[in-house]
Amino acid sequence: MQDKYTQLNKAKRLALACLIFAASVFVLTVLLPKFYPNVQGAWWLGLIKMASEAALIGGLADWFAVTALFKPIPAKYPIPHTNIVASNKSVIANNLSLFVKEKFFHPEAIEKLIRDSDPAKGAGRWLSQDRNATRLSRFLCDAFAGVLRVLDDKPVKAFITKTAQKGINQLDLRQLMATSLGAVTKERQHQVVLDRVLGKLAKLLAEPETQVYIADTLVVWLKTEYSRIEKLLPSSWLSEQGALIAVKAVSSILEDIYTDEHHPIRHAFDEQVHEFLYELQHSPLMEKKVNNFREKIINDPALNAYVQQSWAKFHQWLLAALEEPNGKAETKVSVLLKDLGTTLTQDTELAKAFNNHIGEAAKYMAPELAEFLTRHIRDTINSWDEREMAEQVELNIGRDLQKVRINGTIVGGLIGAILFGIEALLGL
Repeated sequence: MQDKYTQLNKAKRLALACLIFAASVFVLTVLLPKFYPNVQGAWWLGLIKMASEAALIGGLADWFAVTALFKPIPAKYPIPHTNIVASNKSVIANNLSLFVKEKFFHPEAIEKLIRDSDPAKGAGRWLSQDRNATRLSRFLCDAFAGVLRVLDDKPVKAFITKTAQKGINQLDLRQLMATSLGAVTKERQHQVVLDRVLGKLAKLLAEPETQVYIADTLVVWLKTEYSRIEKLLPSSWLSEQGALIAVKAVSSILEDIYTDEHHPIRHAFDEQVHEFLYELQHSPLMEKKVNNFREKIINDPALNAYVQQSWAKFHQWLLAALEEPNGKAETKVSVLLKDLGTTLTQDTELAKAFNNHIGEAAKYMAPELAEFLTRHIRDTINSWDEREMAEQVELNIGRDLQKVRINGTIVGGLIGAILFGIEALLGL
């Protein structure tokens, strides 16, 4: 800041020196004939006098113009159209804010900025470097750890719990279940689910471990229910044969259901699903059951304690993983970020898609951001003191304006010399 003051004062002194030089030359040309009468009427004296006079007038006029921008002239009873910056503070604030809004934040400017800068490729090149990926990974881990600490704060935790309970209380769980189930049954997706269940069961029954388990279960059953018969019969052989028979019978049934789209079991499954859906939508008893289930979820002390304990353990584990320097979390995030950067630099289509989405987001945010910035600029300028505002503007552009004073003095002198030459030519 001190450099700006120094430069401004230096420019003012130089402009003042030019003005004093022009005034001195003019005074000298006026006084010189009084002491040296023989130079009276010399053409060169007239030329110098007229040039210095015009330079003095030009310098004074530009001094007044530049000074009138920032200060009242005279200070106590200023004439009109002086102290322009301070007097037009509101106008400057409005015009500057509108200029920023119209020239920098309109959709075309935003679109051109995104197109020319290619942010996806730039981000890709930046992330491709190990150092940058590691830095961003550490920042993200720290940020997420900070969020976890905020969530663990007692007032915040109590607020979240209260809000979640209120949301669950207001949730129409019955309608949500009916809508979800209706969307599934509309495209007969429940039959697809049934097919997958049948396939899993068939695969499970085909495994030797399952057959051994069935055989062992039959042995236990024989020993429990028919202990006397079990002593007389070969229970091991019966259980093995029973297991094979059970597997074959169940597999045969599952195969029939799986291959036959019109199998009675499928129709029965359809009927059960539609009946359950109808009861969800129309049965007061079902509504009561669902509401009771919801109340149990909210008010069950054991469930709440289990959820809190599980969250506490997960929170502690995740926080420790995020805060560990060069730990697994930071390393994995860093690798993902570096891979993303490499992909963005190599995959043109992906980079183009990212740029398009960034451009759409920027154009969407631009009006609100522009309104916020323009309001901020306008309010900030209006909050300034008039004298302070004038000083700040002069401090930043005053040095160049002092060059206007210097140029005014020089150009005024040249014009004076030219006018003298024209006058001399007309006299000839």
